[in-house]
Amino acid sequence: MKQSAQGYEVRIWYSPDPGDECFVAQVVDMPGVMAHGETRADAAREIEVALELALDTLQEAGEELPRPRNASAVALGQRGGRASSLRKKIAARHNGKRGGRPRRMVAA
Repeated sequence: MKQSAQGYEVRIWYSPDPGDECFVAQVVDMPGVMAHGETRADAAREIEVALELALDTLQEAGEELPRPRNASAVALGQRGGRASSLRKKIAARHNGKRGGRPRRMVAA
């Protein structure tokens, strides 16, 4: 059975380092799987290809595939941004009325 590349969290950022100056993409659950591109869209396309190749390689080698954290969170229902406490629900309602998250207040 072929493992789907969907569900894996990918982070994309711009690398301003001299000689780089490109967008870098990394699969969070598989830190060694990275790609880059001149635009964010290029990096996203390249990381999809890299992730599919990594999953195919692991599967051919008979190794266990890392389970995507996002899929695990949905399956377990324990993580993934649930507002489980009254404090979180109140903060989310308050932030929605104000147009976003508040800035962190520093005690004087």
